[in-house]
Amino acid sequence: MTITITLHCPDCQSTKIKKNGKKASGTQNYLCKNCFRQFIGDHFLTYKGCHSGLIHRILWMLIRGIVIRDISVIQEVSVRKVVSVLVNSHHVFTPRKFHYETLEVDECWTYVGNKGKKYWLIYAYERQGGEIAAYLWGKRDLYTNYGYV
Repeated sequence: MTITITLHCPDCQSTKIKKNGKKASGTQNYLCKNCFRQFIGDHFLTYKGCHSGLIHRILWMLIRGIVIRDISVIQEVSVRKVVSVLVNSHHVFTPRKFHYETLEVDECWTYVGNKGKKYWLIYAYERQGGEIAAYLWGKRDLYTNYGYV
């Protein structure tokens, strides 16, 4: 049994593709004859960073308190991918209830880009329902914390 994969250019979706040497890692490089873009044909098969649902899983792990390096090992993606998901997330939570009796507030921090850019994730968690009631992403100062109250 043979499996054939028809390659399409990631930019123009053309099927007019030719081989264009190999990368240093030994993977085949391809060239689109229409737009002259170079790409790796089996990138979506070998690299797990472009799979669907990955961003949702990374955000969920971050909220649950799993650190960035552990997420990269568990999901088999680079640390840079996890950090880029974290920086570019505009995830909005809508709480199930209007009023909560007790909430636990926790915080974790990470460096984004370099050690001069330290950002905090502060979130309120209801233990009984296992729900994140609210979260805040930013610098740890009085201005940021006023958005939480």
